Amino acid sequence: MCRYLLLFSCILVCFSLQAQPAAPIKIGMSAPFSGRAEWLGLDYRAGANLAFEQLNQQGGINGRPIQLISLDDGYEPLRTVDNTRQLVFNDKVLALFGYIGTPTSNAVLPLLRHEQIPFIAPFTGADILRQPEDHFIYNFRASYAQEASAQISYLVDQRQFKKIALLIQADEFGASVERNFLTELQKRQLKPLVISRFKRNTADLADAVAALIAQKPDVVLTVGTYQVLIDAIQLGAAKKFNPLYSVVSFTGVSELNSLLDHRHQVLASMVMPDPNQSKLALVDAYRQQLQTQAISKAGQPAATLPATARLSDARMSDVALEGFAAATILVGALKQCAATITRRCVLQALPQQQLYDFQLQYDVQRHQASQQVSLVWLRQRGLQPVSD
Repeated sequence: MCRYLLLFSCILVCFSLQAQPAAPIKIGMSAPFSGRAEWLGLDYRAGANLAFEQLNQQGGINGRPIQLISLDDGYEPLRTVDNTRQLVFNDKVLALFGYIGTPTSNAVLPLLRHEQIPFIAPFTGADILRQPEDHFIYNFRASYAQEASAQISYLVDQRQFKKIALLIQADEFGASVERNFLTELQKRQLKPLVISRFKRNTADLADAVAALIAQKPDVVLTVGTYQVLIDAIQLGAAKKFNPLYSVVSFTGVSELNSLLDHRHQVLASMVMPDPNQSKLALVDAYRQQLQTQAISKAGQPAATLPATARLSDARMSDVALEGFAAATILVGALKQCAATITRRCVLQALPQQQLYDFQLQYDVQRHQASQQVSLVWLRQRGLQPVSD
């Protein structure tokens, strides 16, 4: 009798072990999901989840799904630090992914350096995250130095503008890009007429815009997020101040273009192709996943949905495309490390990944995969390459 009970107990234990789902691969993200920069975080996460959900639907990594634990920091560094401590010490994530911004990333650098936890594809081009000794960082996107070089080469070398001002977010983000702009201007023996600053997430731009108007520049190089810069442009226009503006990729080019009054001249540097026009296989894969997601949520066959509805549940934006691209690279690295998923293996595998037909050229010193930057005009009909 005891022997039968023991056998029955063993069967129950074995069945219980088999029934338990595989432990998820936890990835942590801190980003703004509320506030004046919320669409940067929302779009990046939505794009990344397209790649993660596709993998999970295919069975994950040896049965282990990816779990993206995302926490809202409102684009405020102190909240980012609290979120990161929770992700690292409480949630015990394998890696941190897709942090949005320079000031927020800079705030957690001491913790990251102490823990040596993988910090993958932060949404920033700042030099502070491209130091040779920080081997735990993997940067996907091109740098702000490369964006500044592209903008000044076009505006000064080709267009011959000389009267230039800067409108700068007063934090690590602004300081980082400002240094890059000043370096490029100094190479050409130029100085800005004025450097006007504003607080992160502010709605009070009167003094900053007044300082620009007083100097009457032909070009204003800006460093900020989409909503703040829209407010600044509109405030200037109300006072009949309509220079040419430029923005960097972090601004959120697609979102800015969707909200902007297109009577204004705005040039943007981008580190991703335009998802609405590019013919790259990467962009095609992104669109297909958007359509799959929309169809799944609609619960209807594709043939029964109007074309405009097939993408209605997700946004076509450069930020979401970047999230999808970065997550696709991470998925590739995790697959390469499937036998033993460790932080060390993932960090070694990331530089070896390819991304469809999107060219990657890994810079070991800067821990940076993509070197691509393009310039576009913001137009009512969409983004227009400057060469057009």
